[in-house]
Amino acid sequence: MSVENKKKLPLYVGVYEKLFKLINEGVYPIGSKLPSEPELSKMMNVSRMTLRQGLGLLKEDGYIETIHGQGNFIKQNVNLRSAGLEKIDNTVYQCCTETIDDVDAYLEVSFSDDYEYVKKIFNQDSAVLIRFNRWYKAKSKIVAHAYTMFPSETASLYQMNLGDHLGVLKILEEDIYKLIHSSTIEIKFTESVLPSSNHELRSTNNLFVLLIENLYDSMGNIVLKNKIYIPIELSSIKINRINK
Repeated sequence: MSVENKKKLPLYVGVYEKLFKLINEGVYPIGSKLPSEPELSKMMNVSRMTLRQGLGLLKEDGYIETIHGQGNFIKQNVNLRSAGLEKIDNTVYQCCTETIDDVDAYLEVSFSDDYEYVKKIFNQDSAVLIRFNRWYKAKSKIVAHAYTMFPSETASLYQMNLGDHLGVLKILEEDIYKLIHSSTIEIKFTESVLPSSNHELRSTNNLFVLLIENLYDSMGNIVLKNKIYIPIELSSIKINRINK
């Protein structure tokens, strides 16, 4: 048996690692304020000087910023993989544990023969309904599926050119989450997914997380509806909460 000689890390590096872990786990969410330096020194059991060295590293790496007279805050633009569903963003990327490197997409424009169904969901009389399927891949393996529905009015509202499928995909993947007013997500579990002749999403446990996502405008109307399927073994549902 051999024993390796390990150099002891400086105390301020330990402070950095502990605080980074707390930030990454959502204990201190994006935009929130860290405890005061005396409180943090006591929590970390280090001197104020050691604490400030650790905070300095976090500032250098872009995780926190100091606002004079107010304290240290988690930066708004920090990119943490563990950010939860409390942030409006692409839900597939938030909840799928795999690193997605490709998306297959198929758009279908149809005249709706069920006006009452469309009106009930989108609160408007729309004769044209757009269906957009997205299959997410990681190393050529399908790891998630999103089925999207929206009326032609939504396409006009967000300036979608339905003849440009890549352009529509970009809007649905990125832009729309910055433009909507709010969203809701209902979490369910299912043993089946929507069938497809060209794509197959599988689960080793024959169980999928089903996320039913509604995106709303400022008047409270649904502008777009997503049904997202992720194999349960490839899913991670996280919501960070804090008392204020």
